[in-house]
Amino acid sequence: HRLHHAVRWGDGLWAGVWHAGCRVLDARDLSKPAVLGSYVWPKAIPEPTHTVMPLEQRIGGRRYAVAIDEEHDHQPGRLHGFLWVLDVTDLGNIEAVAAWDLSERASPWVGEPGVRFGAHQYREKLDSTLIYAAWFAGGLRVLDLADPLQPVEVAHYIPPPGPDGAAPQSNDVDVDENGLIYLLDRNNGLDILEMRL
Repeated sequence: HRLHHAVRWGDGLWAGVWHAGCRVLDARDLSKPAVLGSYVWPKAIPEPTHTVMPLEQRIGGRRYAVAIDEEHDHQPGRLHGFLWVLDVTDLGNIEAVAAWDLSERASPWVGEPGVRFGAHQYREKLDSTLIYAAWFAGGLRVLDLADPLQPVEVAHYIPPPGPDGAAPQSNDVDVDENGLIYLLDRNNGLDILEMRL
């Protein structure tokens, strides 16, 4: 159990704590952080928590956060890393209310030695209901959480293999003020994309 990634949002520090789930800390005084809420995934979930943070707006009067796993060495038959939707209206009673997973059929590189397939990271600005998620060999997945209980994929892009034939390993994603999407691959460079819905 360790801190992997923390994001400051307002007075809170939203922390992915690997195999210990996630924590929300009071960050008003960083010399004395205090736990405001936590959620620990069931033991059957094999992949660790990478990032967690709240949507900027409430939906239906409730506050939601999105957490994403980080896929590692996958063992056939086990779950891949995926994306979670948490109801964080009451930080003392955080509840997982939805999840989104990607079928292995979405990528031709699943099962190749050294290739990760599942979730990794999303754009760290949740200013709309769209979630831009880097999904290793699954590329970029864009999900709409307009209904947080039913995440819907609205777009995707899988980069081509690298010059040496290496499978894509989409690692990080960001979107600029003009709507251009920057998808970073840990092996094969950078794709700059435009989404047309």
